Amino acid sequence: MSEHVEVPVYALGQPSKRTGLGGLSLKTTIVGGLGFLIFLVCQMAGMQKLGFLVVLPITIVVALLVSVNFAGRSVAQTVQMTVQDMRRRSKGEHIYVAGPTSRVPGGRYRLPGTLARTELLGSVDALDNEFGVIYDKPRREATVLFDCQMSGQTAMTQEERNDMTANWGRWLAGLSLSGDVVSAVTVINNRPGTGDLVAKEVAATVKDDAPWIARQIQFEAAQELSYGTPELEAHIAVTFKVNVSSGDDISFLDFLGTRLPALYEDLAWAGIQASPMDEAMVCARAHKFFNPASESDFEELMVSGVDHSLEWEDVGPAWHQTDRTMYHHDNCSSVTWEMSSAPRSTFEDTLLSGLVASHPRIQRKRVALCYRPYEAGTGASRVEAEHRDAMVAANSSKKIRSAAAEMRLEHTDAARVAQARGAQLGRYSLFVTATAAEGELLERVRHDVQQLGAQANLRLRPMKTQQDAGFIASCGLGQIPWSKESTSSLASA
Repeated sequence: MSEHVEVPVYALGQPSKRTGLGGLSLKTTIVGGLGFLIFLVCQMAGMQKLGFLVVLPITIVVALLVSVNFAGRSVAQTVQMTVQDMRRRSKGEHIYVAGPTSRVPGGRYRLPGTLARTELLGSVDALDNEFGVIYDKPRREATVLFDCQMSGQTAMTQEERNDMTANWGRWLAGLSLSGDVVSAVTVINNRPGTGDLVAKEVAATVKDDAPWIARQIQFEAAQELSYGTPELEAHIAVTFKVNVSSGDDISFLDFLGTRLPALYEDLAWAGIQASPMDEAMVCARAHKFFNPASESDFEELMVSGVDHSLEWEDVGPAWHQTDRTMYHHDNCSSVTWEMSSAPRSTFEDTLLSGLVASHPRIQRKRVALCYRPYEAGTGASRVEAEHRDAMVAANSSKKIRSAAAEMRLEHTDAARVAQARGAQLGRYSLFVTATAAEGELLERVRHDVQQLGAQANLRLRPMKTQQDAGFIASCGLGQIPWSKESTSSLASA
């Protein structure tokens, strides 16, 4: 009689926040305290009218702007982003044109946005595998991509699934120990297949001396069943903070070469067969995101074993235009959503299966799960600070505790226990991008993506006024929005 293996459940905790007086946020408390001090100064100076008619109204308005938020953003942050978008459109910066007749240096087809300043370097790791590095010189950040073969849908026992999930958590926790990992972005991309890869696989497995009818059946079945069948491409982008002596110093490539094998080999314990992507693979992956029409060309070249000879300076789109709720690029339109609310309750390891799987009405869909680790020492202090704030919020009133305050206290207490057992602290974010050809029913795609997010207990929000930035973030090419915020830290929720 086989033993019953329990299906574990997981939790992400709650968003980080600081609690001030009376259960209010820390920012609201600071704004109110400063306003009250200025009001007292006005009273003592004999300027009562100024205090009542100017200081108090301004304090109340500012407190509301920084405290009231919708889906994770304060009113002040939303207003600031709207003004920035209007200013960008007035200057025509929402339209990008590349190529020989453009203003791009050298007439190249460079990637737009924050990717325009990056360059692609190449090296060989300790196991003699070539790898490409997307180097952001101004920020001293280097991103390495691992091509991944997922085994999540393979038939396995629940015990094996539990072990793989635990090993994935250990791999993520290990990123905090070195202190130089900025982010790890896992990208799962679904696109229509051409059948060339399946035909190549069949040709490699069918023997030449097999009966003619058997070989013909195999080839025709592969051609019939694979055409239009969704292809899944996945990669993990790990971004490191590197130390260089000058702008032209690339000695960090040797350091990465000795570090990478341990990273992508350990992924095998999590059910992921990973290998570093060389410069040609990185260029092809990036160009296919911006120009989906080239997917069949790259697949044909790969099957034929021919190098595409595309350089990093030419992998961008010929043009793009950013609308408020849509991103147009090379005869395609894309919409990107961000996770505004993570699952508050517990969930199983199959939570995102429906979201990342192919969908019959969405030809091209990309899901990017971003993990930003805290350093080991920083994470411990943040967990303790969160627990103290949760205790203050739970005991700040003589009334009965709210359910939210009790849940927050339980989550922070569980985080302290988990960290004492070796766990590490990090931040999760998720982006979903759906791409369709011009003229297709994007409204139907929007509805389908929203439903997939709801089934995964996620609240997805369209990235209004920043569709281009969201598209780049979901590509998993080393560019994440949090390190390049254009809004004030005071305005953030």
